[in-house]
Amino acid sequence: MKYITGTRDIHLKDTAVALGKFDGLHRGHQILIEKIKQHKAEGLQAVMFTFDFHPASLLSNKPLDLIFTREERIKWAEKMGIDVLIEFPFTKETSGIEPEDFVKNVLVDGLGAKVIVSGSDFHFGHERRGNVEMLRELGKIMGFKADVCAKLQIETPIYEDGQFTGRKEMRDVSSTLIREAIRRGDMEFAAKMLGAPFAVGGEVIHGRQLGRKLGMPTANVVPPLHKIMPPNGVYSSRTIVGDYVYHSVTNIGFNPTIADNNSKRMETYVYDFSGSLYGKEIEVQLFRFERPEMKFDGIDALKNQIHKDKAATMEYFGTHIDL
Repeated sequence: MKYITGTRDIHLKDTAVALGKFDGLHRGHQILIEKIKQHKAEGLQAVMFTFDFHPASLLSNKPLDLIFTREERIKWAEKMGIDVLIEFPFTKETSGIEPEDFVKNVLVDGLGAKVIVSGSDFHFGHERRGNVEMLRELGKIMGFKADVCAKLQIETPIYEDGQFTGRKEMRDVSSTLIREAIRRGDMEFAAKMLGAPFAVGGEVIHGRQLGRKLGMPTANVVPPLHKIMPPNGVYSSRTIVGDYVYHSVTNIGFNPTIADNNSKRMETYVYDFSGSLYGKEIEVQLFRFERPEMKFDGIDALKNQIHKDKAATMEYFGTHIDL
C-alpha cells in the first residue's frame, strides 16, 4: 500500500476514491471501502482519502479522543486492501478551499478520480458548502461517477443522566456514537458498530512486578497519546501476540491497592500464555466490562479477586462467540 501524507502535491491516475474522516473505521466506513474495492477489477486504484488532522480538532483547537491512532489506521487500511491511503493536510488554508476547486484540483486533476464514493452526509470545502448533491452535479461536468451510500443504522440503547432508560431506537452508526459507548464501558455495543472489538496496542514495558509475585504476571502497556479509553476497571479481553491469540483479563486504571506514582496504566493478565512479553508489541481487545476498579484490604484479597476475574472471563469466552 502507498501512504501519502503531509503534502498537497499528489499525482495519481485512474482511481476510485472513498472520501471521509475515517476516524472510527466503523461498519459504515467499511461499506465505502468495499465500494471502491469493487472498481479494482476495472483497473482503478482503490484510494482512501482522509485528513492528517481531524477537522474538529483544528476548529476547536483541542485534540480529539482517537478511536484509531494514525498507526492503527494505516495498518487497518492495508489489511482492508487499500492501494493508496492519503492523509490530506487539513489547515486553515486548505479548509478555505472552495468545494468546486477541491473537487477539480485535488480529486480530479490530482487523484485522477473516475469514481468518488461518500456517505450521504458528507460535506467538504469552505464552510462545508459542498455536499453530495453538488458532488453528483460536478461528476456530470467533470466526468466522474459519484456513488453516495446511505447511512448504516443500528438499534441503539438510550441513556439519560448515565442510566439506561430501557428504550432503544434506530440511530446512524457514527464515530460519535462509538465514543459514547466506549466512554460508558459498553464494549459489546462498540464492537457491533466497529465490526470488531475495540483494541489498544503498544509495547509491553516493565511494571512493578506485583503480578509476577502473585503468580499472575501482567503485561503493562501505556495507551497511545489521545487514544480514547473506557472507564477504569476490569475487562474480559483477548490479547494478540504476533500470530497468536490468548484470552486474558485486563485492568485499566491506577491500581489503588498498591499505589506508587498514581499513574494510569493498562495491565493484562494473559492467563494461558507462558514466557516473557517484555519489549513485544501486543494488541489487547476489550470485550466486556466486568467490574469497576476498587481498593482491597491487602494482597490476599486482591489475589482472590483476580481469580474471580479470571473465572468471569473464562465464562464469557466459554459462552460467547468471538467477534
